[in-house]
Amino acid sequence: MFKRLLPAVLFLLLFPALSLHAQSDTQKPGELEYRKFRVSLVPGLSSNGVDAVHYRSRYSFNILAGYNGALAGLELGGLVNINKYEAEGLQFAGLANLSGQETTGLQFAGLINGAFGDMEGLQWAGIANFSNASVQGLQFAGVANIGRQSIQGLEFAGAFNYSEGDVQGLLFAGAANISGGSMEGLLFSGALNYAQHLEGIMASTVNISRKSEGIQMGVLNVSRQSEGIQLGLLNYSDEFEGLPVGLISFYRDGRLNLAAWADASGFTNIGLKTGTWDIYNTFSIGYNPTLSGDIWQLGWTIGRHREYKHYFIDSDFSFFHINEGGWTDTVNQHYQYRVLFGTDLGPNTAIYAGPTLNMLLSKSDRFAEYAPYSFYDAGPGTAQFKMWFGLTAGIQFLRNKP
Repeated sequence: MFKRLLPAVLFLLLFPALSLHAQSDTQKPGELEYRKFRVSLVPGLSSNGVDAVHYRSRYSFNILAGYNGALAGLELGGLVNINKYEAEGLQFAGLANLSGQETTGLQFAGLINGAFGDMEGLQWAGIANFSNASVQGLQFAGVANIGRQSIQGLEFAGAFNYSEGDVQGLLFAGAANISGGSMEGLLFSGALNYAQHLEGIMASTVNISRKSEGIQMGVLNVSRQSEGIQLGLLNYSDEFEGLPVGLISFYRDGRLNLAAWADASGFTNIGLKTGTWDIYNTFSIGYNPTLSGDIWQLGWTIGRHREYKHYFIDSDFSFFHINEGGWTDTVNQHYQYRVLFGTDLGPNTAIYAGPTLNMLLSKSDRFAEYAPYSFYDAGPGTAQFKMWFGLTAGIQFLRNKP
């Protein structure tokens, strides 16, 4: 029986808040009468009678729920605290704290804190904090923090933080941070960060912005126009200027090369080279036909390109994981630094060659076969280590010039 009546009871208790904006009242908050104490059972049954909305109080005690004019002090509510005008001070409620205009101070509620005007201070709610205007301060919510205008401060939410306006500060969310305006500061979430304009740092599984000036860190980073750093498995931007660090970093105004090369260690590799014209990433796969068995490697490269009148110089660092037949779980890594001298054969074709510095760290029984020679050895220990110099040469195709 109680469960059936509970929705109706909550509606009656919260009904005054649902009509805060719908009511027309020529009375201003400064014209409210002052009474130091007030006590309410439910709206309409209080020490201020049915005219409770015309009073401001310093101490307010609502046994179940109260619908009053304004607060300037302390308010305790068994279920709901509602102030038609302002709430200034400290509020505790079993279910909800609601104010029709400005809210200043601290609000603690089991379910919801709502301000239909500006909010300055601290809000802590089991489910959600809501503001119909700007927010300055700290918000903590089990599910969501929602702001209709700008937010300045710190927000923590179990699910998401949402603002239709600009955001300045730090946002932490279990699922998503979403800003309909610009974002200045730090955004951390489990699934998604979105902002029209970012000036700061985004870190999530997916980061999306129309314009980004800062750092995006995630599995997927997307921006129409970006300046700064994109760090992720997949990076994309229509226009990008900065440092791309990704498995694949594709930019409409950047490079896209299909590269093939061989080196003195016996591996022949093919890779997709993406990024900007100055900074590139290469995801590659290689095979060693000089060794018995199926010896292959997966690699990732980050490098710097320098263009001169008749030639170019690339310097890059690569990480390769060597596999024997299937995927090899044990330590079997080849690290390589290259300095490449190249020239363009046309707008979409280039050749290059240069020296390499190689380092091998491996626990494989075939360790000695992967290095043609070495000038430094270490081991045996938990893993063996070799270093050697070598040579490499290759060719690249597709979009090679801006």
